[in-house]
Amino acid sequence: MKTYLLITAFGGIGCLFRFLVAQTTPKIVGISFPFATIIVNLLGCFLIGLFSEILNKKLIHIDENLKNSITYGFLGGFTTFSSFSQDFFNLMNNNEIINAFLYLFISVFFSLLLFYLGTKSLL
Repeated sequence: MKTYLLITAFGGIGCLFRFLVAQTTPKIVGISFPFATIIVNLLGCFLIGLFSEILNKKLIHIDENLKNSITYGFLGGFTTFSSFSQDFFNLMNNNEIINAFLYLFISVFFSLLLFYLGTKSLL
């Protein structure tokens, strides 16, 4: 139960950070373009890559609850694109090249398609 509460708490913090970026970015940039989404997705990808590498190289040791709270909770709440990127590179690192690109294609193409279909489903 402790794990679920930690992931939920960290997820809430990640969502709050995403909201803050979404609120402040248009004021800073001054144009109508989804820079906030790009920023959270790119920053989230960088952070999950950095965090994964730190853990892989054993530069720090943290318990599984904190690791999951940071990756699934905070970064998952901040952006799910970071998890997508980690999954892609896990496949690549396991020499599952075809599966990695199949995952990439299915994720991007069908996400866009289903988003589009969702916008048309109430017509």
